[in-house]
Amino acid sequence: MKKALLTASAFLFATVAYAAPSQTTEPKAPVAVKADPLAGLTMDQQMELCERLETLKTQSKPLTPKMQQQLKACQAMSMDAPSDTAPDATQDR
Repeated sequence: MKKALLTASAFLFATVAYAAPSQTTEPKAPVAVKADPLAGLTMDQQMELCERLETLKTQSKPLTPKMQQQLKACQAMSMDAPSDTAPDATQDR
């Protein structure tokens, strides 16, 4: 009787331990600094969007927060672009 009780309790604990969900944590995705508001657009689409946003800004039209982010991205893009002017030595000739 003692062996049967011991076996039954061992079986019970083994099945309970097996059925319990594991407490492992799932790896978290790295936090993105900021998503590019112009992502997914071709260069032509980006240029059209930037022109439209600049036009709306000059007309003092209200811009949504997303549009403001896109406008900032456009301005940053235009500042980072290399200038199309010739070097000073070439302009002096």
